[in-house]
Amino acid sequence: MFKEELMKFLLSTESFNELDESYMSDFDFKHVQGISYEQGYPMLIDCCEVWIQYPEYTWELIDIMGSIKNMISTNTFPDIFIENKQNILAIYFDTENRVRTLISRVHESDNVDEKIIESSIESGIKDEKLMFAGLFYRSNINWSV
Repeated sequence: MFKEELMKFLLSTESFNELDESYMSDFDFKHVQGISYEQGYPMLIDCCEVWIQYPEYTWELIDIMGSIKNMISTNTFPDIFIENKQNILAIYFDTENRVRTLISRVHESDNVDEKIIESSIESGIKDEKLMFAGLFYRSNINWSV
């Protein structure tokens, strides 16, 4: 059930050029707030499965996983994260390319100054790498390569 709702949510974000912060908090309020450990741990597994399939939603998925982990008070990731460590690291190492592609796609038909787009790209790369740093730091997995 959660996985279907997660996919529906992620796919719905494609139709918006500009999303405000409420799109994430709305999902969090509806699907994460008040969950128990027994509910949250399988949700982390669902998030990982979706993330490996759809790395373009990295920012959203890391945010959602962080909310789940905070709600259930754990730093332990399910084994699926360990099993997919190389895939997750590949997503991390592709951050610059992925963010550049996604932001460029959003602005491809706009008449936005290239400097503004480049600034947005650099900011997006920095933000996503900071999110990864938090994910890596607060986990039971040795992410060293």
